[in-house]
Amino acid sequence: MTRIAPPLVAAILLAACGSEPATPASTASPTATATTAPAPHRVVPRPNARLYGSLATDSAHHDVLLFGGATQAGDLDDTWTWAGGTWTQSDAFPVPPPRGLAGMAEDGAGHVVLFGGEQAGARTLDDTWSWDGAAWTAVAGAGPSRRSAVAMAYDAGSGQVVLFGGAGVEGRTADTWLFGGGHWTKAQPMASPQLLLFGGAGPSSDLGDTWAWESGTWRQLHPPRSPSARNGAAMAWDAGGGRMVLVGGVAGGQPQSDTWTWDGTTWTAAAPAASPPARAFPGLAADPGGAVLLFGGQGPGGALGDTWTWRSDNWTVTPT
Repeated sequence: MTRIAPPLVAAILLAACGSEPATPASTASPTATATTAPAPHRVVPRPNARLYGSLATDSAHHDVLLFGGATQAGDLDDTWTWAGGTWTQSDAFPVPPPRGLAGMAEDGAGHVVLFGGEQAGARTLDDTWSWDGAAWTAVAGAGPSRRSAVAMAYDAGSGQVVLFGGAGVEGRTADTWLFGGGHWTKAQPMASPQLLLFGGAGPSSDLGDTWAWESGTWRQLHPPRSPSARNGAAMAWDAGGGRMVLVGGVAGGQPQSDTWTWDGTTWTAAAPAASPPARAFPGLAADPGGAVLLFGGQGPGGALGDTWTWRSDNWTVTPT
């Protein structure tokens, strides 16, 4: 089996490479800022059910970070960490404004970077925040345009966070940005659709293509087998198995429950004894403890709040 390095991990994008802009998705809102303290969060033992939460590995602090998301009652701005099989809520302030569909990834320098997202399902954001394991700090300076549902991951080869695409004010985007040293730089790759990227939502249909980010450019791969075309799936690195894991998404208008693995050459459909219920836009991230953590997402009946771990080619649900 061909092994690929753990840093080569990217979320599923919601943008097609080289696609024409779609119908404008929303009217831009002013860049959001946190100016007043929110009401204290209700103390609960675990995150509540939500859609569009952001989940990222925080290797420097040996945990997984969860921020925000959306519920029927509104957007969320809560911060949680997962370590040792337990969720812990942070009371840090200030925090990023409430949002869903934000991009989030560790930066290789002891921080987790959060970018953009949307509020109330319409207002896209372009702010950047940094988490140091205990507190959030707003990052000043220009960066990508307002957008949500980006593909974002850390590239150990360059020591930078790579951001691709997303749903912007004027439709889907296909640009690539790099974050390092506390600021954003727009990349000029020779092709826009190893970081691995699969599928997403094209201008007229879902996508099923596979791309790798190598030496500062995108290269399309042509594996013999692939998951069905879909959007809203999630991917994370499985250190124990030495493979990428993809789960869920929406295909043909229906949430999916299948799990796939990527070994550097091809996709393989997994056959675990049990699987999380069908869902789209789940949070998925590598747990520094060696597993892959899945939380929440959008199921056929609405927001989900369950927690699962992937280890040794099997899913295990965390008791509620």
